[in-house]
Amino acid sequence: MNSQTVLLHPRPYAHHSGYLIVLPLLQPEQLNPALPIEIWTQIFQEISFGLQGTHLLSALLVCKKFKDIVLPLLYSRVSFIHYHALEKFSERIHDAESKWDSLRRVPYSAPGRWVQSLDVSGLELYKHSAGRRLVEDLVDNMELMALRLDSLLSNLFPVLPFLSEFLMTPHFIFSRRALTSLNERQSVNNLRSLRGIFYIPSHVIPREALVDLLRNCPNLEELEVIGPGIDPTDYDLMTLWYGQAPFPSSFEPLYLPKLRELTLLASFQLSPLMLCLLATPLPSLTKLTIAPDDDIPSSVSSPFISSHGKTLRSLLLLTQKSWPTRLHASPSTLFQTSPALRHLSLELPLPSLELTEDHYLEILSIPKPSHDSWALISRLLSHLPSLKAVRIRDVKWLRKGMGLRAMETGVQGEMREWRRRLARRGIRVLDGEWKDADSI
Repeated sequence: MNSQTVLLHPRPYAHHSGYLIVLPLLQPEQLNPALPIEIWTQIFQEISFGLQGTHLLSALLVCKKFKDIVLPLLYSRVSFIHYHALEKFSERIHDAESKWDSLRRVPYSAPGRWVQSLDVSGLELYKHSAGRRLVEDLVDNMELMALRLDSLLSNLFPVLPFLSEFLMTPHFIFSRRALTSLNERQSVNNLRSLRGIFYIPSHVIPREALVDLLRNCPNLEELEVIGPGIDPTDYDLMTLWYGQAPFPSSFEPLYLPKLRELTLLASFQLSPLMLCLLATPLPSLTKLTIAPDDDIPSSVSSPFISSHGKTLRSLLLLTQKSWPTRLHASPSTLFQTSPALRHLSLELPLPSLELTEDHYLEILSIPKPSHDSWALISRLLSHLPSLKAVRIRDVKWLRKGMGLRAMETGVQGEMREWRRRLARRGIRVLDGEWKDADSI
């Protein structure tokens, strides 16, 4: 009988009263040690990434400790589809900033300091008010939305000190004012991803805001710049621009040692951005998406691939969808300038690629199956011993419920014929969604 045993003596004056042992109805509570806040943070991070944040909102109502952990995670990655939601978010950030004072232990206001990723790439193009369009004219509505979005972002960037990822919608031009606001905010050197930037080259302003921003982003890892296409009727005007050498012969290179992915979906020619990137060493660049324009005067796409192709493992030649569609030639020396390629995606018209030595390409993507594309593949097969898949970029497999005649005619029939031919070499044929016919 230990010292913690409880005894009852109900009849203390009786000769044989005896003792009663009091037994607990429940097991004694065992207090487990509290988990560190870092572990709880990792748990909620896994929930947010796996289930799109649906359970994080309900976790706010559990207890105050969970609220203190979950709120920073909810604000760390924010994305918006509707403009009014982005507007309310901006008002919340500015309201918290106005109430912050210098006596706080942390110099930056919350929740502004929690925001690490801002995504407005899926923002709707039209704003509705009380079930009606804000402005009847579509052009006026777009211009008004662009102005409001530009002003909102210009005022929002200074109160997001730890923003490391920004995704812009390419439907609106990112103005010089917004780029300057993003560049002048604190900790701009922590920016790691910049996507969806619509860029129009300047032929008058000596310094461009986008180039100035990139000069202050040494930790940038992803960059996506989209621009307008070039009308063939403007070729003579371009020759006049570039023939007079309006730009200096040499540009000060940028410092982007960590840039891994670069997307340039436009014909920028001799723009300040292209000339700076052309002169900049990019030792970490492994994925390049670029619009081919080998037949345009003063084109720099081929020199760009030649300069930075040695480290590339993925090269995607892609033309923006527009009406009318304008396709330009691609360089024919891709295998020679990019010896480490593992994935090559071609654009129409297909280049006349030649190989005299084996190349370790693993995936070859083409827009659509045709006689010319099969002739190119069959000519290269003997020098591609590591080829594992041929991807048809703009076509999807028909599901198995369709009729046999539909599957064996047209583009689908051509793809299945390719599949039978390439299966002898152990090469798969994938569609635009990276699926095999057996997985449909």
